[in-house]
Amino acid sequence: MKVSRILLGSIIVLTISFIVFQIFNLNQLVTITRALILPLVTMLYFLETKDKKSYFFYFLLLYSIPEIIEPFISLSESVLMQNIRYYLGNILYISAYIFLILEILKLMNFKKVFKRFTAPIVILIVLDVYSVILVSDTSFSSGYFEVIFENIVEILYNITIMLLLSVAVINYMNRHTKKAMNLLVGAICIVFSEVIQVAYYYISTENNILSVLYSILLVFAFFFFYLQSSMSYSEEKKFKPLERLEA
Repeated sequence: MKVSRILLGSIIVLTISFIVFQIFNLNQLVTITRALILPLVTMLYFLETKDKKSYFFYFLLLYSIPEIIEPFISLSESVLMQNIRYYLGNILYISAYIFLILEILKLMNFKKVFKRFTAPIVILIVLDVYSVILVSDTSFSSGYFEVIFENIVEILYNITIMLLLSVAVINYMNRHTKKAMNLLVGAICIVFSEVIQVAYYYISTENNILSVLYSILLVFAFFFFYLQSSMSYSEEKKFKPLERLEA
């Protein structure tokens, strides 16, 4: 219990420091503090749950790896190291989000859900395709990506992010619980943070406000994701729709 409290306190201090450093554009300190936050969150989750087989644990673990190696690789000017940074980092992030998607889907009755929400699912698929094309086109038109493999990675990353949001929306429509709501809010924060990151990197790198907003949304996303990890669908009462007031 004492170790968990120390870890939690350290995470809170590092998170606040991370945002403050981002505000003052202290990039080196931002990289260092960010590299520590997710590994500590992963340790805290493991100490509190002892569950090494859950999809959520794999999500935290895989997301932590590129965070840890980022400060070391970013110091190198080698083209090889930068390629490793890009490809390995993004592949690990994609894999992490896939495990988070699996965490949401693991208790879902696909046949029942598709039958119940056929129209919303079709609409979400159309919106996903449009969003992926729009975001990817923004990235490609900037001239930042010139290698076909980078284009493929970027498209796969955008597809995974939008799939996460869609799955979280369907899950909330199906369950209406606090756990489902936290997953949805976390997914929304992730999507908006990614959109802002695209705007920051490929449109206006001089606007530090975008970088700060991206960081804040990312922090909120992981806060809601971690919050839902201690909840269970079976232990919650579903939200009831508001009753219409009688005149």
